[in-house]
Amino acid sequence: MIKHILNRRPRKFQPNTGIKRRPLIFVDLEFSGLNMNNEVIEIGCLVVDPKTLKIKKEWLAKIKPENIKAAETSSLEIVGYSKDEWKDAVSLRDGMLSFNKIAKDGVLVGYNVAWDFMFLEKSFFELGIKPAFHWQILDVLSMAFAKFYKGGKIKGFRMREVEGFLKIKHGTWHNPLDDAKATYEMFLKIINLRKNGK
Repeated sequence: MIKHILNRRPRKFQPNTGIKRRPLIFVDLEFSGLNMNNEVIEIGCLVVDPKTLKIKKEWLAKIKPENIKAAETSSLEIVGYSKDEWKDAVSLRDGMLSFNKIAKDGVLVGYNVAWDFMFLEKSFFELGIKPAFHWQILDVLSMAFAKFYKGGKIKGFRMREVEGFLKIKHGTWHNPLDDAKATYEMFLKIINLRKNGK
């Protein structure tokens, strides 16, 4: 899988990857557990215009797990998984194909996004589908750490702590669309603080 990820990077040096011209895809995934062998069971994302930073599209999909017996009970409880709630869930293949269309050429943005990125890459690799999103990613956790590390006002940088500091209201926790929206709001606040020199 590592070879698969490395092969997505350009083979020749590109002086400009056009990252500022690409749609920003604020993404969050929910899983059947915290092991890389667990499954993606829900995906939410926002497509954001790179110039205006306005939301152009929202998308949410529940993914039907193939091996629910291997899931961690605590993870399913956190996500609110039930057969009834997931009765209209789509297959992983259909979910990834839909996400690929929505995220085409976009830059993934998330909170501690490396975890989501790795699960996406793993899923695409196992399905034999080439990811359509850009290979560069943006992490709002890293942005928050760089901005607020010296002030000492935030002791830790978990999502809840940064949200509380920035006075952002969160919808339903572990609903991936609400988590993506909260990440988007944090991104905007940090960007605007930087613009205003605060």
